[in-house]
Amino acid sequence: MSALDRLPAPMGSLINRNKKINFEFEDYRYMGFEGDTIASALIANDQWLMSRSFKYHRPRAPLTMAGQDANTLVQLPEEPNVLADRTDIKKGMCVFGQNYSGTLEDDADDKLGYAGRFMPVGFYYRAFYKPKGIWDKWEPFIRKKAGLGFADLTFRPSYYDKAYGFCDLAVVGAGYAGLAAAIQAAEAGAKVILIDENKQLGGALTYHRFDVEGGLAESTLQSLVAKVEQHPNIQVMTEAVCNAWFADNYLPVIQGKRMHKIRAKQCIVASGAFEQHVVFRNNDLPGVVMSSAAMRLMKHYAIKPGDRAVVLTGNDDCYLAAIEMAQQGVTVSLIVDMRKEGASSELSDMAKSLGIAIKTNSTVFEAVSSHDKKHLAAVRVHSIAEQGKVARNGVTIPCDLLCMSAGYMPTYQLLCQGGAKLQYDDASARFTLTGLPKGVAIAGSVNGVHDLDAVIKDGQRAAQEMLVALGLADKPFETVTCTKNTNFDWPIFKHPKGKEFVDLDEDLQAKDIINATRLGYRDIQLVKRFSTVGMGAFSRSSLSFADGAFGGEGNTAYCERNRRDDGASTFCS
Repeated sequence: MSALDRLPAPMGSLINRNKKINFEFEDYRYMGFEGDTIASALIANDQWLMSRSFKYHRPRAPLTMAGQDANTLVQLPEEPNVLADRTDIKKGMCVFGQNYSGTLEDDADDKLGYAGRFMPVGFYYRAFYKPKGIWDKWEPFIRKKAGLGFADLTFRPSYYDKAYGFCDLAVVGAGYAGLAAAIQAAEAGAKVILIDENKQLGGALTYHRFDVEGGLAESTLQSLVAKVEQHPNIQVMTEAVCNAWFADNYLPVIQGKRMHKIRAKQCIVASGAFEQHVVFRNNDLPGVVMSSAAMRLMKHYAIKPGDRAVVLTGNDDCYLAAIEMAQQGVTVSLIVDMRKEGASSELSDMAKSLGIAIKTNSTVFEAVSSHDKKHLAAVRVHSIAEQGKVARNGVTIPCDLLCMSAGYMPTYQLLCQGGAKLQYDDASARFTLTGLPKGVAIAGSVNGVHDLDAVIKDGQRAAQEMLVALGLADKPFETVTCTKNTNFDWPIFKHPKGKEFVDLDEDLQAKDIINATRLGYRDIQLVKRFSTVGMGAFSRSSLSFADGAFGGEGNTAYCERNRRDDGASTFCS
């Protein structure tokens, strides 16, 4: 696909096809459309490689297309560590990759991967201090290698102002739960401020497919957004980030070059959930993406994400992504379903009618790179023999795109700052948030509700709860129950050759977590600090299923990882 050869409308909701923009990346000229991000424009030009990884300098490309991973951190002349998948291209913009020696394409430091055995987890705590004085020799080398970008020492900060806002109800997150909550509260007479970090209202409704026919998301989105935009009681703030929660619902919200200091009587957090990756060998190769990233490329930017795809899933959502890709011209060779039972007959039949093969109780055990090691070329698929283990023999499927989803983890950070606790139940593979601050409610997928109708009802339920607290309603609605299973309980498959990454930000492999527990670190917070798992630039999305799951192999006590008597595990941010 060329930069201007995009999928036909209605694909490409964020781009203006009538306005072309030229920019540079690594001193090469590229072209995109107005509304393209740096990442989307580069992918449209078949340029997937955008950065090098932190520790081993492995080739990296967008994983989420939502600013939720460090793979897209790039350098601008005036600013390092810019998110390529959140930053729009501008005329004449000059962009460079980061963390390489020589050139991005030919990084002299990519040989560090071969020295991995000499850099085990926590090696920096146990080295460089003896013999006495050796640190003085190591320090210049380490400081030279440290850091990802280059700071502009002549930089002068621009002016940022502030504004004050007051409301009955602040709704953080304008997905379909947040939209439903805002409408419910506004119609009862509450003054509502609706806050979202994205350009568009609707969250997953703007890119995800919710039904086999493919029309449900758009019709639901139009209905909800129209009601919100027309209601005089709702103030909408897009491209606005609520970056903290303080007592009595004091919310600092950053929008452009202004900080809004919002004081809300009540608050609903409908922040959604992060899609989670599967752990297998070479799961960091360019071309390996979340299923939601492939959907964003198509729906937001009208980009065909690959020519030949394989889909790896632990839920039904990836079947819908596979159907969408097939209808947009991608050859979907295989759906690899880690579940024994697979998807519903409706989804399976639709996939098969499009020529997509399905293999259940199986997983991708290894991603195979192209000859130059800069892109995905094939995957090796094995049957699952038991938890975390695969059959000896598998099949190799050529592909240039692998879409994966192990499930979803609540976007919990704002809530945990307020004192809430995140817990995970092994038996049901579900996360829950408890101990919410006074005057705060949660709704939607952050509350463990994922079915479209149930999410909307949960938003209305949360709004009704806040209306009762405001004295604008008499009684709350009943609790919404959702039985949809979205999380595969063990999406972790150790490979004898390693390089199965748990945390892509820090280049942490499965063996690093296991070795940390064997060294005696028995609590998840100690493992986090010793190994640095979840401590990278995007700890909010990388601290997930996998970092707590390896303890049983390394340390029985750690496997209990703060487990309560009822089998739940407690995590802290």
